[in-house]
Amino acid sequence: MLCLCGEGAAAGDKVSVLCLEHPGELAEEVRKTGAEVISLHRKPGLMRLSEAIHLRTILKRIAPDVIHCHQMAAALYVGTTARTLRIPAILHTEHGNHDYSNWRQRLLATIAFRTPDKIYCVSRSIANNLVKYRLVAENYLTVQVNGIPLPTEKELRPATPTRKQLGIDEQTIVYGTVGRLARVKRQERLLRAVATLAKQDRKVHLILVGDGPQHDELEQISTELDINHLVHFAGFQLDPLPWIALLDIFVLTSDSEGMPMALLEAWAAKKPVVVTAVGGLPELVTEGETGLLTPPGDQEQLVKTLDSLATSPEQRNHLGNGGYSLVVEKYSAKKIAGTYRNGYLSLLQC
Repeated sequence: MLCLCGEGAAAGDKVSVLCLEHPGELAEEVRKTGAEVISLHRKPGLMRLSEAIHLRTILKRIAPDVIHCHQMAAALYVGTTARTLRIPAILHTEHGNHDYSNWRQRLLATIAFRTPDKIYCVSRSIANNLVKYRLVAENYLTVQVNGIPLPTEKELRPATPTRKQLGIDEQTIVYGTVGRLARVKRQERLLRAVATLAKQDRKVHLILVGDGPQHDELEQISTELDINHLVHFAGFQLDPLPWIALLDIFVLTSDSEGMPMALLEAWAAKKPVVVTAVGGLPELVTEGETGLLTPPGDQEQLVKTLDSLATSPEQRNHLGNGGYSLVVEKYSAKKIAGTYRNGYLSLLQC
């Protein structure tokens, strides 16, 4: 989203970002691109009449040529309202897999996905999920990956924090991940793997970047495993790159993923990655070339994979370079933003 705002402003477009609930942590960064940030302050649950009227008033004032919705709720509320206002082009991007087996969720999704002129999914698995539940026809979907700004060489060199500041010596292997501390991310698997390696007298450390509802539970687990001295909870970081730069190995242990931006950021920092083979990850990661895949929930295999990679600097270098080359080739923010802009212009028939 931030990249799209920046690239849109650079192209001379007028950009407004509408938050359904409240502005998030990136709101100020969005404003720096020149985009307007607006909040509907919607309360949880179905949209109330007063909120619907407020939304309609906002869209009338902005009078956009194109609306680009992200996630189902935006398509449901903003997309349907935009359709009644005859806004010329409505696009939607779906970023994650959801369980639509519940009839109420499926009904809302059916309404939401009938609204856009074009629907993008950030991975093939997400597109397949929508087709599986007969929410969208296959020929109506386009798989469009996420993108990130490519960091400069200076940005790839860690400045602060440093290993010394964190009390980590140069011989220690530092594992880490970036993401919301939530159940689906399953960071406790990584905590348990580090605990197992520590018991095997491996010199290891773990950095968890992010915050969320599982923060206290994960801290408790690290204490119970007696590895709290080996774990840094870095909290939410607007710019996670300095923390990623500290890592020897980037790890995702999730139960579900679409196209995680953190993975692209790790690749852009030339870090080797170990990820669970779930969601869109097997589409993204080529085994042995751009990363290593492990079965979700296979704790023994996760430990073996992390340990074998730690003992092979040559393989870490190979995987890091492979991931970086992939990002440069396919996932630069400029390239992705250009693809979306072409989609906007195509619908407007410019």
